[in-house]
Amino acid sequence: MRSARLKEPKIVVAAIDFGTTYSGYAYSFLHDFKKDPLKILATRVGRGGGEDKMPTTILFTPNGEFHSFKYDAEDKYAKLVANDMHIGWSHFSRFKMKLHAQQKIRRAMELTDDQDHKMPAMRVFAEAIKYLKNQLLDSIQEKVSDIQDTDIHWVLTVPAIWDDGAKQFMREAGNQAGIPDNQLDLALEPEAAAIYCKAISTKKDGSSFDPGTQFILVDLGGGTADITVHTVEESGNLTELSPPSGGPWGGTKVDVAFNTLMEEIYGKSVISSFNKDNKEDALDIIRDFEEKKRVFKAYETVTFRVPSALVEELENSGRTLEKNISGTIYEGKVKQRRDKMHIEGSVISALFDDVKKNIIQQMKEVLIQHPKVNTILMVGGFSESDIIKQAVQKAFDLKKVIIPSEARLAVVKGAVMYGHNPSVIISRSLPYTYGVSVAVGFDDSKHPRSKRVFKDGFYKCEDNFKVFIRAGDTVIPGKTTVRHVCNASSATSANIEIYRTKSKKPIYVDDYGCSCVGSIQLLLSDISSHTTRPIEITMSFGSTELSVQANEEQNRNNAVVAKFNFLH
Repeated sequence: MRSARLKEPKIVVAAIDFGTTYSGYAYSFLHDFKKDPLKILATRVGRGGGEDKMPTTILFTPNGEFHSFKYDAEDKYAKLVANDMHIGWSHFSRFKMKLHAQQKIRRAMELTDDQDHKMPAMRVFAEAIKYLKNQLLDSIQEKVSDIQDTDIHWVLTVPAIWDDGAKQFMREAGNQAGIPDNQLDLALEPEAAAIYCKAISTKKDGSSFDPGTQFILVDLGGGTADITVHTVEESGNLTELSPPSGGPWGGTKVDVAFNTLMEEIYGKSVISSFNKDNKEDALDIIRDFEEKKRVFKAYETVTFRVPSALVEELENSGRTLEKNISGTIYEGKVKQRRDKMHIEGSVISALFDDVKKNIIQQMKEVLIQHPKVNTILMVGGFSESDIIKQAVQKAFDLKKVIIPSEARLAVVKGAVMYGHNPSVIISRSLPYTYGVSVAVGFDDSKHPRSKRVFKDGFYKCEDNFKVFIRAGDTVIPGKTTVRHVCNASSATSANIEIYRTKSKKPIYVDDYGCSCVGSIQLLLSDISSHTTRPIEITMSFGSTELSVQANEEQNRNNAVVAKFNFLH
């Protein structure tokens, strides 16, 4: 079982917002939090300390050792490529989404870099978190030199729409990065942002988040769009009204669309060759687009610098930009003059169409279920995009749309506040139905013959979904528990498979949409007995992660180690 969080509050809470495109961190001291919860230090981590976030990019040497992170990793790798010295080095960026893309996450899963080198994903994530942890620790010790590792409670942020396996993967990566299990919490990104936004609004005027206020929070990051709905209780704490929803509709989708645009303008082979042989120039184009993406307005013509290497690649192909776009939708809308490319606003706007459609459609579906919601909070780096802001305001013109001045820091600052006071989230709405497979007495009138088995002297129906807790149920952190008794033989250990589905009324564990997502692993301390022993398992729901404990039903002093395992 995952170690319980230490009861004594730590001197410092430090949060790491591990993002798809950018990462950042923040912290606050307990004595400051008690006086002013918003006194949070978000350290300057970009170039020359001038930015609050850094690229989630990591570089390893040819012998597999960690070399660098953030801009250092990007710049070093670009220079290695420019000098044809990059062979054997491993460069990874935007790898967080691998945990969203995988249906079943394996502890031994691998990441592949642009040279087709493979490296254990756990190692890549752990080294990235370790770098962020050490940088943050240095920042804290600059303020208070005698702070020890044991004085800090750490918080890692994760998307609310991630499943249990992805959360467990991040926790284990944090452990491998040197963060003790009992000093680590996972915070759901939109929840953290909601905590922060409510706090800053209350401090300013108190009008937006009176008790009873219902609001939808849309967390738009590089990889995902995370959508939650909360209500403010009389105490000022938050209750989640429906399970988190969303999808892979972050800013990187627009980046992919931009790369496709470049391929259509210059030719796929030209762009492929350019990206492969001119990493530094290709990186400059990506950074240029990233900046313009945030501030771009639909009516503007956007100008990009065209590297000479890209011009040469196009010339070597025997084509010109004019020939490539002649007769296409880009004719007259894309022009190149010397080292500048000018693209009409309508072309750039179209790059946002897919993510806009998905985000707004999902918001509409959520708001249909919650008609009393009048306030929309938008946070995350992608929410700074003028195109996205206008699209949301137009689609929901009767709602109050709030975008905090520090929208991209709302998650990490809220995570610090959550680390100090997890009880600010009173309850959550469960996104899945959980249960186990059991066999019951066979009944010809309701059970299919295909599931009939003869066992223990009786005909039984197997694969029945015994529900522990249903999707949509309101669960309270630390209080909502489910108990289940199973028989364990004299073996040293036993596994109970856990099934999950979106359905509220599953019948069999092999119904459509049902899947085995993990197991409860039991380790028996007394293996001398040769009799079947009932084991009482208590599962806790409502926190950001599921937890479990077990005891022998007839001998509670005989310990049984139990833990969820959602990694395959």
